[in-house]
Amino acid sequence: MKLITKRTRREFQEYFVGTTLREIERDFDNYDIPFTEIPEEKMPSGQRRGLVENYYASVNWTNPADVKKILSVYTDVLIRLNESKEETGFNDWNAKNDQEWYDKLIKTLERDGYQFNGKSIVPVGQVEIEQLENATSLLDKTHFQEYTNRIKESIDTDPSLAIGSAKELLESTLKTILTEMGVGFDKNDDVPKLLKETQKALELVPGNVDNAKKGADIIKVLLSNLGQVAIKMTELRNLYGTGHGKVKSSGLNSRHARLAVGSAITLCTFLLETFELRKK
Repeated sequence: MKLITKRTRREFQEYFVGTTLREIERDFDNYDIPFTEIPEEKMPSGQRRGLVENYYASVNWTNPADVKKILSVYTDVLIRLNESKEETGFNDWNAKNDQEWYDKLIKTLERDGYQFNGKSIVPVGQVEIEQLENATSLLDKTHFQEYTNRIKESIDTDPSLAIGSAKELLESTLKTILTEMGVGFDKNDDVPKLLKETQKALELVPGNVDNAKKGADIIKVLLSNLGQVAIKMTELRNLYGTGHGKVKSSGLNSRHARLAVGSAITLCTFLLETFELRKK
């Protein structure tokens, strides 16, 4: 399955028709996208369309790594258009033209399942690792950053590695909270056991919820499900994730990784925010 549709590729190609050959070369060369000669009979009309087509010809549209480079090119285009309309407003023809192109390109990307956040183009529903990074200053930045960087780099290109890294991130979060709270644990404790101890330390045990509280039953269910996230993350990692000498497995793609990583990120963020609240 091609990760960017032909329609979106053509829309951006048409945008480049209004630029210069040098600009096209610069945009694609910036991300080391090879120029590939294609037969003349397959070339579209016009020098600029043809130049873009020569760069497109080197791209494997089913390969996340290749597509990431193209999305970087598209990101630069959108940033330029956005800056142009902000600087000039809508008082001249060029600004209005830039606005039209910006709206058109944003719309076609959204149809493909992408969104532009002002800095980059990301798949809709991409996990928000930043929410975890902002949850606390507790975690050792170097060690913590190792997991989050690995997840960011592999979630599209190596789903198995992303799942394995998410499980390691969860385990590290639990051990860090327990250590900070002075709760002992065995280094060989698995994630479900670590979570159980963390819930006790943070007073998040379902049975301890006051039945008089509004929505107590719902809160109990949600807290109970925290344990299931930890258990299933461990099981999924054992089946597909990397670790303990395992090699990456087939059968997974980026949407599975986003589901698993997103669950782990949400759980880690909740626990860290609870820890910070208890500390205050």
